[in-house]
Amino acid sequence: MNPKLVNANQLIGEFQGLIRQAVGAGCKITLRTDDRLWLCHVDPALLETALLNLVLNARDAMPDGGVLEIATQNIVVEEDAVAGCPAGPYVMLSVTDTGCGMSPEVRDRVFEPFFTTKEVGKGTGLGLSMVYGFVRQSGGHIAVDSTAGVGTTIALYLPRAAQGPDAEEEASQTQAMPTGSERILVVDDNEDLLKVTSEMLAIFGYQVSSAGNATDALKMLQAEQDFEFLFTDVAMPSGMSGVELAREVKRVKPSIKILLTSGYAREILERQNAVDEFPIIAKPYRLAEVARRIQAMLHES
Repeated sequence: MNPKLVNANQLIGEFQGLIRQAVGAGCKITLRTDDRLWLCHVDPALLETALLNLVLNARDAMPDGGVLEIATQNIVVEEDAVAGCPAGPYVMLSVTDTGCGMSPEVRDRVFEPFFTTKEVGKGTGLGLSMVYGFVRQSGGHIAVDSTAGVGTTIALYLPRAAQGPDAEEEASQTQAMPTGSERILVVDDNEDLLKVTSEMLAIFGYQVSSAGNATDALKMLQAEQDFEFLFTDVAMPSGMSGVELAREVKRVKPSIKILLTSGYAREILERQNAVDEFPIIAKPYRLAEVARRIQAMLHES
C-alpha cells in the first residue's frame, strides 16, 4: 500500500460523477457528508477501488432501481460499541442501498474470497474480500448491516490520522483534471472497470472506444486506423495478453502511444520479456492519475 493523508469527502467529490455513470439512471444517489471530516491515513487508490466495489455491489442489488446513499461521519467508537472494532476515533464511510438485502447466512460469508451470489460469469467473489483486506491492512474495521428485502449498509471505519498542523490544508489541495480530445482505445476484461475507466476518459473530453479482450481490440484497430492511444490491461485470461496486443498494435501503427496496466506489473513484464518495452501503471490506479499519465504521454515529443 501507499498510504497518504486523505480527505474522504474530497475523494468522493472528485469521484461522484464517475459513480453516477457507473450506477446508471435507474438509481438515485444521495450524499450525506460531515463537513468537518477528519483526515484518514490510507492508500487513496485502494480507497477509490473499495468505494467502487461497494457502489457496484449496491447497484447489482437494485436491478429495478432504488436509492444509493454514500455517507461520511466522524465517529469515536467506545469499547465494545461496534463488534470487533477497537475503541478509538474513526472516519466512517458507508454505502447504503435499498436493494434485495441479504440473509444472515449470506451476510456472514460476504468477505470470503470466491464466495458470490451472482450467476456464473457475473462475479468472482473477490470484490468484498479485497475491500476487507484493504480496510484491515489500514488498521480499520468493516461492518455489514443487511436485511432481506430491505437493503444493505456496509460501513468502513478508517482510523483518524494524527496529522500535523498543515496536513488538512495540504490534503485539500486538488490538481486540475486533465482534458483532451484524442481517440483512445481502452481494453480490460473486467467489465465494470472497463466501463468506469472509459466513462471517466470520456468525461475528460477524449473520444473513447472499449474492448473486453485483445481480439476485439485488434478488430477495432484494423477497422479504424485513427486511434492515437491504447490503454490495455496486461493479464487477460484467454487469448492474447496485453503485451502481445501492444506489440502487434505497435507493428501496425508505430505512431500510437501505448500504456499498460496490471496488478502485478513488474512480474508480468519480466515473464513476457517486456521490461522497459512499454510504460505501465500499476493497479489499483486512481482514475485521475490515469488521465494525467495519458495526457502527458500524448503531449510528449
